[in-house]
Amino acid sequence: MSSLSVSKIRLAFECPRLLYLGHHFGGMTMFLPAAGPTGIGKIFHQLSDQFVKQLRSEPTFQHLLTPEAQTLDVEGIAQQLQQRLYQSHFFPYLQGAIAEDPSKAQALHQLWQGLQGLIRRWAQLLVSNRRFCSPKEVIAKTFIAQELKVKYEFTLPDGSHQLVQGQFDSLVYDFAQHRLCVVEYKTYQSPEPSAQLAQVALYGYMLREKIGVPIDSAVYSVLPDWQEQIYSWQQLEAAVHQLIPQKLQQIRDWLAWQPHQGEPPPKAVQLELCNICPQFKKCQTYFEPQATVPPVQPGQLPPPPPPGPKPPEPKPTSPTVEVDAIAAHLVRTLESFGVGVDLQGVALAPAFLRVKLKPQLGVKVNSILRLTDDLRVQLGLTAPPMIAPQAGYVSVDLPHPDRQTAQFNEYITPQKLPVTAPVQIAIGVNLEGNLVEADLSDPNTCHFLVGGTTGSGKSEFLRSLLLSLLVRHSPEQLQIALVDPKRVTFPEFETIPWLRQPIVKNTEGAIALMDSLMDEMDHRYQRFEQNRCSDLSRYNQQASSPMPRIVCIFDEYADFMAEKDSRTALEQSIKRLGAMARAAGIHLIIATQRPDAKVVTPLIRSNLPGRVALRTASAADSAIILGGKQGEAVNLLGKGDLLYLRGAQLLRLQSLFAPIIQL
Repeated sequence: MSSLSVSKIRLAFECPRLLYLGHHFGGMTMFLPAAGPTGIGKIFHQLSDQFVKQLRSEPTFQHLLTPEAQTLDVEGIAQQLQQRLYQSHFFPYLQGAIAEDPSKAQALHQLWQGLQGLIRRWAQLLVSNRRFCSPKEVIAKTFIAQELKVKYEFTLPDGSHQLVQGQFDSLVYDFAQHRLCVVEYKTYQSPEPSAQLAQVALYGYMLREKIGVPIDSAVYSVLPDWQEQIYSWQQLEAAVHQLIPQKLQQIRDWLAWQPHQGEPPPKAVQLELCNICPQFKKCQTYFEPQATVPPVQPGQLPPPPPPGPKPPEPKPTSPTVEVDAIAAHLVRTLESFGVGVDLQGVALAPAFLRVKLKPQLGVKVNSILRLTDDLRVQLGLTAPPMIAPQAGYVSVDLPHPDRQTAQFNEYITPQKLPVTAPVQIAIGVNLEGNLVEADLSDPNTCHFLVGGTTGSGKSEFLRSLLLSLLVRHSPEQLQIALVDPKRVTFPEFETIPWLRQPIVKNTEGAIALMDSLMDEMDHRYQRFEQNRCSDLSRYNQQASSPMPRIVCIFDEYADFMAEKDSRTALEQSIKRLGAMARAAGIHLIIATQRPDAKVVTPLIRSNLPGRVALRTASAADSAIILGGKQGEAVNLLGKGDLLYLRGAQLLRLQSLFAPIIQL
């Protein structure tokens, strides 16, 4: 297959069918908001490029940065840049565009407001970099390059290769972060977040392969208002390793499809994209199942199917109809309590469905929140529904009428990642059907506290988490230490080559294991000091014999807390490892069935930043795992239904299920 552009790969994440139509027949392939202005994307890129070129070429802009760095006023510099660039570039274009088409005035006004945000961001970066550069150097050293082309040949899961090429908009340097940053200018934010991440991840990764240093990425969009989305190198590298090879393999299969020859490319993950699809009508007719026709000859494009009778309408027993009925019943029930809401949509997860409701004018969110018990009774639920205010709506989570299982092999493909690749653990599947993972090198997710009562799926969660590590990292790159006092969680892993030592099953062995991990941590820091490295990632990048990461998984930690001496020894070990072991590449995952205050003490909680709560026995147990007053885990459905605290965001996910362990 010929090379693929980064734009086509982005489109594959948004809608494989639109990718197919654009590839074979051409036409527009960009999703644009129905009510928003159109036709200004090109001019946004042109003006942004012209602005940067003028900044680099005209000495007058250097004078704005002549004062000492600590005296520079970001807002004042931003206003002067905005005035000069408006007069030199935007106003002349505005006059010509309005004279040609007066209806563009409103759209161009919105564009200028967005460009002001972009220029303000440039001013902030220039003022920050001025602390490290002279006035003559700072602009040239900040704006490195425009419209730089990159390419890279990826190895696919089947062993074949695929060339990917692209051209990003701008490259800047942030001296405070000591990091290059690839910049993409967007009129609108992508409607599919994974598509935007994949695009900038590819640009950053391919540039990194070209010049050999880590690259961050930023997306600047101007409509409906100015937004900046920043991605770290760790996020970009992880996204490439997890998403790109498998997606490239899928793209090959999708583009090779011919009508009546197997399953067509799938629809968009977010079905609401169909409402703003530029080729909606063609998609509706082209991919409809029809009678078999002769195969397409080599060199020909697949013909659209001939007209024919439509397939029979589905009966009203389909899952979609049932879900719609549940949502409508919820709305009617709320109305019976005098609470008026508008249905905004329904999202389906494997275990639950999320009904999105917009309170009508005058209706307070609290009037919905206080009806939890009433809704449980009226809707016949075994547990209270989880209700929470979101951005623009109130979410009500109800049990899925036909609960699904998130099979491990559907979300994770076995592969051998390089030793420098991020080590990530699978947490669960989100509402969009995407796997959420946690990077163990991230300070916020380097160690985990996991809690869940009997039947919550805690053991299956730990097994799938462990398996997600083993199928992607060799024993030379990863060592595992397991503690299993009940002897039932990890029986299939007894003889795996990744084990650092035999599975620990008693208190004395657990204390000895923690002592050995502390000794290993001290040894590694001595090695880092000798090689002038700050952490394991940097050490492995330059060492001839890389050191493996070590992941220690404790199941049923509470079993070791009965004796005071063992409790004190383990607490002190967790405190020291939790505070210091991340940079050494040693990570703790502590799980318990009974997360009460006597077992999970404040000392332990403060040193395990990552939190996963499966169903708990009480709201108090939930709050101990998640922190604060987060008692929602008591209302989870069990069997892998979980809450993952990522920063300040609480995500409801379904853990993966691996019925058969094969290594």
